[in-house]
Amino acid sequence: MTKRKRPGKATSGADQPVSDEGKTSAADNAPKEDMAHISPDLLAGSPDIFAPKWTEDPTSASASDVAEEPVVEAAPVETPEPAVETPAESVEPLAPAESTPVLAPQTAETAPLPHYVTATPHPARARTGGSSAALGIVLVVVGLFALGVVVFGIDLTQYGWPLFVIIPGLTLLVVGFLGGGAGASVPGGIVTALGLVLAYQSSTGDWASWAFAWALIAPGGVGLGLYLQALRDRDPVMLRRGRTLMFIAAMIFMIGFVFFESILGISGMDYGVVGKAALPGLLVVIGLILLVRSIQRSRQA
Repeated sequence: MTKRKRPGKATSGADQPVSDEGKTSAADNAPKEDMAHISPDLLAGSPDIFAPKWTEDPTSASASDVAEEPVVEAAPVETPEPAVETPAESVEPLAPAESTPVLAPQTAETAPLPHYVTATPHPARARTGGSSAALGIVLVVVGLFALGVVVFGIDLTQYGWPLFVIIPGLTLLVVGFLGGGAGASVPGGIVTALGLVLAYQSSTGDWASWAFAWALIAPGGVGLGLYLQALRDRDPVMLRRGRTLMFIAAMIFMIGFVFFESILGISGMDYGVVGKAALPGLLVVIGLILLVRSIQRSRQA
């Protein structure tokens, strides 16, 4: 039997060193006649386990396979500790928290007033029965007046009938001034102004003066009632409001008189010097008002 040398395995790279013992001649590497030579193409369809890796180094392939597999370390198993039960007697109930005192918000009564605010106390308005008492007094006064007219035989049919309007108005003003309040004084001022206007128109026949005389009733009568009530209560706010309303009523009356009587002459009456001086007087009054207001604004500035 003759010993045959097996061909050396092909290396993947030309730079890989080869030992002297593994050096073979070209004749040894050549295929022999009595050896079965199987090419890699014939083993292409065979399973991977039988097909050798002709292009890879077995040592490098095995090293890469080992490096790619992750090593999973087993986590230590923690054993649960048994829960320690505390006896019920050792648990003490929590003491309730002490409630802190809540400070009450400072109200308007307890808050200190600024140094520029001075409190002005006003006397309490006494009420002696309200509107029913005022109405009762008015009815009594009117009844007594009518009784006197009947007893003494006074003829009031032509000029004196407005007294049945003026007397109730004056009565309400007196009741309001004595303590009835604005609920009696304001209606008293309106009714009194109405009676005076009716008395003028009844005595002169100037019924066309309603075109501008209505301003004397409202807001003139309202301002009169507020002004008298403010004098009694010593209320500066209401006093100023009453003066303002009476001033507005006077301005409306003057403007209406100039427009309807001096310019248009709707009543056809001759007012003499008053009718002629109405327009110049109105201009003077308006100019004075504007001057006074400008002086007040300059002083405030």
